[in-house]
Amino acid sequence: MNIISELLSDAKFIISYRTSKMSSQRELNRQAPRTGDLAPDFTLTDSSSPETVTLSEFRGKKPVALVFGSFT
Repeated sequence: MNIISELLSDAKFIISYRTSKMSSQRELNRQAPRTGDLAPDFTLTDSSSPETVTLSEFRGKKPVALVFGSFT
């Protein structure tokens, strides 16, 4: 019986934790840009120079592709 009560306790914790995280994710989803929205503006350092690049500088000029991750 002890093992079953521990499993039930663990299951209750997991369900409670997931419910909490799902609620947080729903709030983040409400704040996220929608299809067709303008991308939020941001500034990054150019990977090939110490200069910065701002997304809005390219608006209406040419397409921009954002790549996340490793190049190796």
